[in-house]
Amino acid sequence: LDNNQTTTTTTTTKDMTTSHLFFLFSAVIITRIHAFNVYFDYNSTTFHVCVNAKSGSSSMASEMYEVLSQSTYPQSCKDKNVWTQSFSCGFDEIPTFRRHEKQPRNVDYALLIVRHPVHRIVSSWRSKIRPDKCTALGDRRIDCTMRDSLYQRWNTEFMSFSEFVSEKLEDEEDHWNPQYDLCLETEYYDDVVDLEKIDSMSLTPLSKALGVPFVMKHAHTSKAIVNGRKLKIMEKKMNDTLSHIYNYYSDDFEQYNFSKSITEHAKYLNDEFSQYHSSCF
Repeated sequence: LDNNQTTTTTTTTKDMTTSHLFFLFSAVIITRIHAFNVYFDYNSTTFHVCVNAKSGSSSMASEMYEVLSQSTYPQSCKDKNVWTQSFSCGFDEIPTFRRHEKQPRNVDYALLIVRHPVHRIVSSWRSKIRPDKCTALGDRRIDCTMRDSLYQRWNTEFMSFSEFVSEKLEDEEDHWNPQYDLCLETEYYDDVVDLEKIDSMSLTPLSKALGVPFVMKHAHTSKAIVNGRKLKIMEKKMNDTLSHIYNYYSDDFEQYNFSKSITEHAKYLNDEFSQYHSSCF
């Protein structure tokens, strides 16, 4: 996504479009455990930021807290299981910060962060679904608590990536729900940023609107595969898996202008899964 296509002057107050007026007085701002669609004031500027789970929500919220408070997220909030994505615990102590409970009529700066659905669903499977057998050197820890809970619900002890996509993708879950379920059309936002293409300039408009430098410190990119092994996945199985992803996330592809390329994404999946046992795909 090209940030310049969606950037407007941040000093001009942004009026809500007619299609969103319905939500003005009825919508409660959505903050989930792992995702957020939040409106807040800081230094007399009104912000709207929407980030889905597995699209950088944890990093974005944590770094927003650190930038505005000049401190790390309080351990007391973690002890109460109140995570940064709630924009409540700890944030309410920041001078000039105020979180809106209702969608305000005017927004000065709106930011959307998105991630390509193919990359996002691989990340979701790897951290929340992947069985113990499917690990590789340098992998981050599997969220075993969530994985085991899902497996118990699904009555299984093993879920390959292709099985997950074909059989369980439509189960309601923040970590793989379509991004358009939570966020709005690109036309509403001043900036739309692709998580995996963030560079030193991507969040400059956000920094200017906040009045303080904002940097996404945690990189969200595909792993570099170092073992040189190539996984041979049956073409039909690969095509069926990608077709299901394209279909399920059709709104995301349409609204956020993501590319659809069987050739490109088959290579990506082959590379990603070459580090695991063939049964993991």
